[in-house]
Amino acid sequence: MIYTDWIYWLFVLVAVVTYHLMPHRIRPWVLFAAGVTFYYYYAGSYLFLLLAEVVMAIIIVKAAAKWSRRWIYPAAIIGVILVLGYFKYTNMMLDTLNDLFAFMQQPFFPKAEQIVLPLGISYFTFELIHYLVERKRGNLPEHRPEGLLSFIFFFPTMVAGPIKQFQVFYPQLKAKFHIDHILIGITRIGFGLFKKLVLVGTIDLLAQPVYSKAGIAAADTGTLWIALIAYTFVIYFDFSGYSDIAIGTARLFGIVVPENFRFPYLARSVAEFWNRWHISLGSWLTRYVYFPLGGSRVATPRIYLNLMATMTVSGLWHGAAWNFVVWGMFHGVMLCIHRFHVKQIKPKLKPVPKWLKPGTTMMAILITFFGVTMSRVFFILPIADGWNLMLRLLGLR
Repeated sequence: MIYTDWIYWLFVLVAVVTYHLMPHRIRPWVLFAAGVTFYYYYAGSYLFLLLAEVVMAIIIVKAAAKWSRRWIYPAAIIGVILVLGYFKYTNMMLDTLNDLFAFMQQPFFPKAEQIVLPLGISYFTFELIHYLVERKRGNLPEHRPEGLLSFIFFFPTMVAGPIKQFQVFYPQLKAKFHIDHILIGITRIGFGLFKKLVLVGTIDLLAQPVYSKAGIAAADTGTLWIALIAYTFVIYFDFSGYSDIAIGTARLFGIVVPENFRFPYLARSVAEFWNRWHISLGSWLTRYVYFPLGGSRVATPRIYLNLMATMTVSGLWHGAAWNFVVWGMFHGVMLCIHRFHVKQIKPKLKPVPKWLKPGTTMMAILITFFGVTMSRVFFILPIADGWNLMLRLLGLR
């Protein structure tokens, strides 16, 4: 893990001190240089792929301003998506094709073993798409090229998020220094490290049975429930721990990046859950997938289709395997059920008496937590094993 590497924290110290000693006009270059150093150290030559994409974006912006061609931005966005698709999903597609041609003696399509997923490619791809879309819409402040370079190469969020917004990030480079940022940053980093090093490692011991087919077969139903619930908290403390460290490190530079988690397991519905879980990703998917598809402004069947499509993209973003697609679709179905309840059933029900509201609130939290926990079987296991685990948990096998 990068954040337990002592050289990383020495690097952070040097970068933070250098950043605050420099005049404001130089600070974007400091962040860019720090990001290049960080990425090359941990990802090697893939740095040049990232540099090429960012330089392409700068050229596209200048070309669009000069030629006013409508196709320039869409072509750039498609190009960025294709790069992500090649590195992240080529082997998934080849494996799928080989499964379809399983009757042959040898793989019909050789697996592209040489393709290695570049560190943080999902995060910087989504931020680059955000930049290109908002630039096309005219929503970004005027800036020089180093503004984009510092945004994409801001190393605290390069590999673990949160997913930033340029129009929020860039003005902060000119903000005055406040000691509160340092104090808040150190505290937040401490919370994140505690989650990663203490809570995750401890709770993970209980989750071991659901990590393998053999573990599932050897455990009884009660043990499997304990293990799955433990894993549900492991993944929360793991993801939110990373986010805390990233948010805290950004604060050391005097930069506030978006919150990513807000007590998601206290959500009273799956819609509220996605307003509390991986918030920056949910916001990105809403703006750049759900709304362009029509959002909630279309006919009801299309709304359900839009929800399913958005959550399928969410699943694919999390991992290049079909079980992640199923996980995303699972959440899509839950969101569709929630919307049907809110729009069709709830208006016909009698208001809940005040004395019953605490109980109904608790029931809603438990139902939401149950649904989210059940979805984890497809997040952690291949589809067949996840289905088997679900049946075991429900006492059907």
